Amino acid sequence: MSKIILTTNEELKEMIKSALREYNLEVNSNTPDKLYTINKIAKRLGRSHDTINKLVKRGVIKTTKDGLIPESAINEYLGQ
Repeated sequence: MSKIILTTNEELKEMIKSALREYNLEVNSNTPDKLYTINKIAKRLGRSHDTINKLVKRGVIKTTKDGLIPESAINEYLGQ
């Protein structure tokens, strides 16, 4: 039995974005993160080493136990 769903363009866009986010999370969870040093991230973001180090110490950017920054942590930071 077919059902008809009425929605606005904006609601449809949000549903599609949500589905794509879920899909990307699923796909990315199957591949290991690339790891970067604070210096590499500082250069990549155009910030100083001290700035990135402060963000790490405050917990804004998450690191591994050995102090490396995973790609997912950078994506999470930039998405805020």
